[in-house]
Amino acid sequence: MSSLSVPPLGERGMVFLSHSSRPRQQHELGTGDTLQRHKHRKIYLKRLLEALDDRLPGIGFQTWLDQQDLEAGESFDTLIYDALIRCRAAVILIDRDALDSDYVRTEATILTFRRAVGDPVHVLPVLLGDVTDRDVSASKLGTCPGLDTLLPLRPANRKPNGPAALSTADEISQALEESIAPGDDPDSPTQRWIDNVSSYLSCVSDEALRRAAKAIGVDPHAWQRTLRKPQALAAAFLSCEPALVYRALQELVPQLDPYRITQAVRHVRPLWVELDAAQVVRAAGTPSARDHVVGLSTRALRLGVNLAERATTGDLQFPIHTLPEITGEDTINELVERCDRMLRDALNLSHHDTPQQIAAQLTDMKGTYVVLRCDAADPRTSRAVMNELRLRFPGLVVVALAPANHRLWKTGDIRPAYESFTQDKERIARKYVSDTSKLANDLIKVDSDD
Repeated sequence: MSSLSVPPLGERGMVFLSHSSRPRQQHELGTGDTLQRHKHRKIYLKRLLEALDDRLPGIGFQTWLDQQDLEAGESFDTLIYDALIRCRAAVILIDRDALDSDYVRTEATILTFRRAVGDPVHVLPVLLGDVTDRDVSASKLGTCPGLDTLLPLRPANRKPNGPAALSTADEISQALEESIAPGDDPDSPTQRWIDNVSSYLSCVSDEALRRAAKAIGVDPHAWQRTLRKPQALAAAFLSCEPALVYRALQELVPQLDPYRITQAVRHVRPLWVELDAAQVVRAAGTPSARDHVVGLSTRALRLGVNLAERATTGDLQFPIHTLPEITGEDTINELVERCDRMLRDALNLSHHDTPQQIAAQLTDMKGTYVVLRCDAADPRTSRAVMNELRLRFPGLVVVALAPANHRLWKTGDIRPAYESFTQDKERIARKYVSDTSKLANDLIKVDSDD
């Protein structure tokens, strides 16, 4: 490529290089693995990362590489999330050590979630050494939702030596160059969420931002180097435990006016929902989904709404509504008609519109979510009502609620958003929602189901 054809640095966006470079002890290695092989892998990985850092800027990419070798038990550097959210592409370098790395799985989960919500991020898994697709599927990394839908790059030369590192870097660079055009910057729902939250925090003093960053565990030295502090803090919220987000909000709200407090709380309240669960809900809204119903084992409508809000990153083009619980001695048709009337009113639709007319009027929306409490009716009745609503309202996704021990879940035909939403998880979620709401003078009792 001639010098005249080289794009400006970063014109194609940032590339996040996900990897596991931490040196390991013998007891941390898999069966049949040795320290000598591990050492060779890390030498090869270092050469590959250096080669990528050398090649990618030449085709218009800015590289981002976490230079910290995090030890087991250390907290994940929350500022990494700013790069994970802003990157235009990511390369997941999968060697034997990455297969069971908590940090690589965390990074992969965020990246695949961004893809699920429609973010313009290209994620490229690369199988290094003797790692196979079967190895990935059987590993901790393989449990990352959405990773199995990505086509991995299998380098032609997979020997752990210098020439192989250079040729693999060339293959990765070529794959990224072919996938991302210069200046291509489609809309990003996740970035919009961060922009919204950071705008509410823009009037906060640097000292309050520092205290909030400290509350969620951001390294003080890394924080000093951060230029976009409100944006970095908002991005870091996406990675935090709910209790830490609440602690940070406590540092921020004294400097916010009532409107900013209300809006900030509204955006961060759904963050008790884990990304894995949000991915399940988002996947239920895709045209290829086998079913468009997901379940959450709770009676709390607010938790069901939070689940949908997390899955849609608060995008207003995804209306979220609650319907009265399916109860009483009405027939299935009467229950459906009651839900139908309320949903039409909520969506500003005429009661005379046909499903075809409804579908035409909802084209400006990306999807509609309904939260429906189902524990007061027979599971067959609940399912029949949900199925009929799905026929009448194309694109509808139903979040079904019922207690953990309810018969609805024993039928096995509703996919749970959480594999296990225990009473302890529900208790923590309820308290977090109540605590954050109280900051905005919205008093919600922890035991309230509404």
